[in-house]
Amino acid sequence: MTVPDRDRVSALLLDADELILLRRTRPEQPEPYWVTPGGGRDRHDASLLAALLRELDEELRAVVTPPVPLTIRDSTGPDGRRLIRHHLYACRLVEMDPANRYGPEFANPAKGTYDVVRVPFTLPALAALNLQPAVLRDYLGGAVDLVRRAARDGRASYRVRFAADARPDRLRAALAEAYGADDALVRLEPGDGGGCDLLAGDELARLTGASELELATRLCRLAATSALVTDGPDHWRVAPDGSYAPASR
Repeated sequence: MTVPDRDRVSALLLDADELILLRRTRPEQPEPYWVTPGGGRDRHDASLLAALLRELDEELRAVVTPPVPLTIRDSTGPDGRRLIRHHLYACRLVEMDPANRYGPEFANPAKGTYDVVRVPFTLPALAALNLQPAVLRDYLGGAVDLVRRAARDGRASYRVRFAADARPDRLRAALAEAYGADDALVRLEPGDGGGCDLLAGDELARLTGASELELATRLCRLAATSALVTDGPDHWRVAPDGSYAPASR
């Protein structure tokens, strides 16, 4: 069963044609690196979206447009064992006041520095940075235009293709168990070659904060089925245990 040990949320925060990042330095690491605003989901965060908005407030005192779920990517922690799931979102900046940020990390010199920077949101500009984590850098290598559109339009949409053994009643029950979501927020239509397609839009995104790929991993695990997800430039096959792997196009 593929269940992450830690969930992290990251904002791909655009202001016009620039991406807002944090330039990080650490006492034990002389070379700087760049990260997106965000952080780990805490126990008191009601949802992934709540965690993201809290982190944006703590780190930037930022007000943003409604975040659009983009995707998930998994990595291992520094110990090589813990599974960290990164939830990526696109949004646009409304306003920020980083001089009054208040996250606990800013009061701890051992954490190093967190300088707010803006970089052109282009592949050459991003490639020139040591952008971390690596899964974010890899994703952006093929998704800059997709992220730009999502941040600009502020619209989320879902189309998850479940396998022939998928039962609509089990998928509806899984949706309620995983997210407390009313099945009125989704449409389940017959899919090509059997199975069914789940289609939804902004209302589901605002409630769950889940990307298509994350939604598929949760529902496949709970409904004991598999699915195919088209995630921007990538296609993924999701197994009944919730694991996912690249699929041929």
